[in-house]
Amino acid sequence: MKYFIIPFVSTLLLSVSGNAPTGVAEKGEKTKNSDGSLREIVKEKFPENNVYIGATSFYQRIEGNHAESKILAKEFSYITPANSFKQTYVHPEPGKWRWEQPDAWIKYAEENNQYVRIHGPIAPQASRWAMEDNRSAKELEKNLEEYMTALCKRYNGHEKVLWMDVINETINSDGSWHKAKPGFKWEMPWERIGYEVLDDATSAKYPGLGGTIPKYIIQAFRIATKHAPDIKLVINQHLGMEEEVWKKMKDLVLYLRSLGFRVDGIGWQAHVKLTEGGGMYWETGTLNTKDMDYLSGLITWAHNHNLEFHVTENNIHVKPGDEGKESEYAAIYGAIMNTLLEKRHSGVVTWNLWTVSNAKNFRSGNMMIGLYDKNNKPTKSYFELKRLLENPPKGTR
Repeated sequence: MKYFIIPFVSTLLLSVSGNAPTGVAEKGEKTKNSDGSLREIVKEKFPENNVYIGATSFYQRIEGNHAESKILAKEFSYITPANSFKQTYVHPEPGKWRWEQPDAWIKYAEENNQYVRIHGPIAPQASRWAMEDNRSAKELEKNLEEYMTALCKRYNGHEKVLWMDVINETINSDGSWHKAKPGFKWEMPWERIGYEVLDDATSAKYPGLGGTIPKYIIQAFRIATKHAPDIKLVINQHLGMEEEVWKKMKDLVLYLRSLGFRVDGIGWQAHVKLTEGGGMYWETGTLNTKDMDYLSGLITWAHNHNLEFHVTENNIHVKPGDEGKESEYAAIYGAIMNTLLEKRHSGVVTWNLWTVSNAKNFRSGNMMIGLYDKNNKPTKSYFELKRLLENPPKGTR
């Protein structure tokens, strides 16, 4: 996963067009239905099934008596297993298959009456075997075919499996395709399979594609369309609201559909990193409405094209020692949730929490902020989202 970056200063007040949240709920503040879980509130407030609230966790945390497992079961109507369905685990190399973890997640969802979004996309999160520089296009194509076919066939038709991420993180911030690289870097090894070159007429119709499309994208959606007819297919993207990224994504979705493949939803990974740099900005004392308006417009585009819109991975990354700035984090989570809820009347919107409880990122050493503190107690961010769900903005159609 990659992050979009937001420089942030101490006190953040929201000033957004539309029905923005007017304040941040205090920790422990009593609101209507405040004793109810998030999933109970969603069930009551959105009976049309146009709003879904989910969360991600790891296989090790649903074993035994782990506190996060209890939170996951109580609060969220759907779950997104972090790594268990990925190629790295299920089919990391020729002849090797592992289904124990994904099957355990399905059992967990059944026991807790939850839906599952299968996060098993063709993505940079590939096995070391796939990333080895000597892998040929033929080897990679065969592994992809085997993995995606088996994944789709195993879980298609299961009543608890609602969505599947087919492709993930395929576009760079400048709008170029994510490429393979030497060594074991953050890369897209599947790009070695090659490219389909578009003719002049097709290139003119879908200019965002730049005349080519990686074959692995076509292969993955061909397989999913054929073998997972009962699962909604999602194409997932990281980064922020870079215009070149989403121009390419829009044309990619339309082109895939023109080939007869099914794309049911667009996903956006909302990893917020509070450091200096580009991306989506939170400025002094106000919310940068340009990027939030772009997000709102992107959701409108998706709904106008009969696509669901998913915020697939929302968390906040901060420097160690900054975990206590709860009001600031609640405002960020609230702004994203508010934008989603404003669009609920025109189509399906989903929100998925990537980090349940505050924890250290083992790669960067930074802290990842969720809805619960390190002791698994709900924070202001939790109560702010509860407030918004209980009293959603009027919204637009």
